Amino acid sequence: MVFKIQNVQAHLYFVTAKIEDGKYLFKNPEYASIVLESFDWLRRNHRIQLFAFVIMPNHIHYVMLPKNGHLASQVCHQIESFTAHKILKKLREDKNIELLKFFKSRAEGLKDRKHKIWCDLQAKNIYSADFLLQKTEYIHNNPINIGWELVEDRIDYRYSSACFYDRDIKPIIEVDDLRKIL
Repeated sequence: MVFKIQNVQAHLYFVTAKIEDGKYLFKNPEYASIVLESFDWLRRNHRIQLFAFVIMPNHIHYVMLPKNGHLASQVCHQIESFTAHKILKKLREDKNIELLKFFKSRAEGLKDRKHKIWCDLQAKNIYSADFLLQKTEYIHNNPINIGWELVEDRIDYRYSSACFYDRDIKPIIEVDDLRKIL
């Protein structure tokens, strides 16, 4: 779906990023807050509009619109890089030698890093309003899906924007209102 922003054609993206080997890193709120901090910084500094998000125990999903000439690939790289550095710093502070060794082993053969936290990120161009709504629902239903069942009602999941859309309750970080662009 293409939007005109300051005479630039911009696309919305549905992004998925998973922790290497599906490790449940974000079960710990201190690690989940690292992702929230990254989203919030990018939004406040006008690099993205963040329309929907969920942080699951081992992966994240979000819908974003890059702003001010930033490319989706740049934004995704910034999120990956910032969160990876902060996660590694936190793992060192927590003296979590096991996970540090694991993430180090995942970077073997890579020349650009010593640790690998994230699997390759997937960013899908959103090509229609229907696809946008489908992906937003998918994001918000993730915590209640079979196999996860983290909460009974999706608005109760702290690390999601579902409460904003379902009940106009401010989520843990601010999001841009998708309804304003549809």
